[in-house]
Amino acid sequence: MGVVNELESIEAFVKATFPDALTEKQVVPRQPYSGLFVIRLINDGRATETYQHYRADRDYQIIYFGAQIADVLTKMDVLSSVLYDRNLIPINASSRYLRVGAFSFAQPFETDGDLFASIGVLRAQVRERRTQTDVPLIGEVRTKITTNI
Repeated sequence: MGVVNELESIEAFVKATFPDALTEKQVVPRQPYSGLFVIRLINDGRATETYQHYRADRDYQIIYFGAQIADVLTKMDVLSSVLYDRNLIPINASSRYLRVGAFSFAQPFETDGDLFASIGVLRAQVRERRTQTDVPLIGEVRTKITTNI
């Protein structure tokens, strides 16, 4: 599926939760503005589960900037509730999902631009199918039955 598509899928999830939200991916602007969510990949780890599949565990940072502490706390609390309520984030252009493992956020802090921000970490999982080599099909099956009477 790809990590860029997952970033875009998380962005779409945030925009569906907060239709008026503005978003950026991977880079925090030099001059953040009120109402901005920034979504960034911070960690990627993979583990083998079967010969056919592996699991990708990824941590995403979600930062929200707001004019008031109450606004920041409210937005992050609502996001947390929606993530845990739905437990799945649809992956764009796919019938697959990111599974929400955990989401936590820190207390708001004041930025240099007289805004407040809170940083959340979303732990998500996706299972990926390994590339399989083509195996020739069985062309013919013969059976021979012998009986000793």
